[in-house]
Amino acid sequence: MLPHLLSPVGAHCAACGQTSDIVDGLPLCPDCLAQLLRAGYRTEALCPRCLSVLRAGQACPVCRRDPERLITRTFSPYRYRGAVRGLILRLKFSGDTQAAALLAPRMAEAAEEAGADVLVPVPLGRRRQLERGYNQSFLLAMLVGRLRGLPVRECLVRVRNTRRQSGIHTIQERQRNLAGAFAPAPGADIRGQRVLLVDDVRTSGATALACARVLREQGAADVQLLCAAIAPGAGRYFTPTKQKKKRCRKSSVMP
Repeated sequence: MLPHLLSPVGAHCAACGQTSDIVDGLPLCPDCLAQLLRAGYRTEALCPRCLSVLRAGQACPVCRRDPERLITRTFSPYRYRGAVRGLILRLKFSGDTQAAALLAPRMAEAAEEAGADVLVPVPLGRRRQLERGYNQSFLLAMLVGRLRGLPVRECLVRVRNTRRQSGIHTIQERQRNLAGAFAPAPGADIRGQRVLLVDDVRTSGATALACARVLREQGAADVQLLCAAIAPGAGRYFTPTKQKKKRCRKSSVMP
């Protein structure tokens, strides 16, 4: 069962927390509503396969991490900033499930070309799901499934607890953190199915790739990714060199 998603409009914007000028019928202020309604980002400078920002003359940093093409294409309506970032943080850490209902319509539009047979949410670890009370990726998948008329199947389980990816700053560490973390759910059968993997945010892509590998091993004919938002600069922020420099700078100001 889904929890109650559209709670009565309160005095605060669900995205930025503003306490006045809430739009009638929506828990959003006018500025945040405008951010959700406008186009998420320009597409001419993005990788057509994974939606990463491209630099002139350079290969896509995220696609380089997927030489096997485990994920054939990524769909997402937003960049991870502004009102969208606020909604996702409230969904993940404040128990505000109405944020999922505000994000899902544009996700469903973005997935129109996916041609998927089934939606599969990225699973949470048991401990984290007990703390949160729900899996935000499952909520998003259920809402998108209703809008697109697609079934949702929990075909993956997280078999060990991992550190939060947001606290890990190199792609190598993120990949090690997730190694062996996912497995097929008991009784799951997606052989020959075109799978659309659903998550809230793609940052480095390590979580999606770890899930896609298990889905491919289960016999999925195709795996694509749908997320509410893509964090900008994945190729720039998750390099060992950058992290090393940050640590050096931090240590230089210590007494």
